[in-house]
Amino acid sequence: MDIRIKTKNLSLTDKVQDMVDDKLGRLEKFLPEDADAVVTLKGKKNYVKVEMTIPMKRYTLRVEEEDRDLHNAIDKVQSVMERQIRKYKTRLTSKKRKGDPNEIIGAPVDFVTDVAEEDVKAGTADVEDKIEIVRNKRFEITPMSAEEACMQMDLLGHGFFVFEEEESGEVCVAYRRTDGAYGLIETAR
Repeated sequence: MDIRIKTKNLSLTDKVQDMVDDKLGRLEKFLPEDADAVVTLKGKKNYVKVEMTIPMKRYTLRVEEEDRDLHNAIDKVQSVMERQIRKYKTRLTSKKRKGDPNEIIGAPVDFVTDVAEEDVKAGTADVEDKIEIVRNKRFEITPMSAEEACMQMDLLGHGFFVFEEEESGEVCVAYRRTDGAYGLIETAR
């Protein structure tokens, strides 16, 4: 597994890089050989935030943890990601699917880009009576079932997920309800 490390407000020393490679490299045994990971280390005033994203063929695995200590944050990310991989790999391989049963995912997912998020955090974005879009995301919609979309939503830690329903070809939105259950919005033309 190739691990690419990004930093923000932190310096990437050899010691930190070795620690990330060692701790998070242990996840390699659960993933296909060609899996790549992006780890982002963000230094904040009183804590460190560690994000790990593993884009796969059909799903994207993502974990985000914070702690006062970088070592503890990396340990938390490794532990949560390992549990997440085991949980969803078991679910996905139990389904009857074409291809390699050890492969837990299907078509490349593009990374999401943030637009003007720094302006919003810094308070420099103009807020008037108009509607202002402060964040823009672009991603590839892949055909999948509603159950798979809910699993992907959980993997990303989001409250909703947009996908193409594999049988009808319609664009749908899976979402988590306030009672913890899942909902589905289907589009009609």
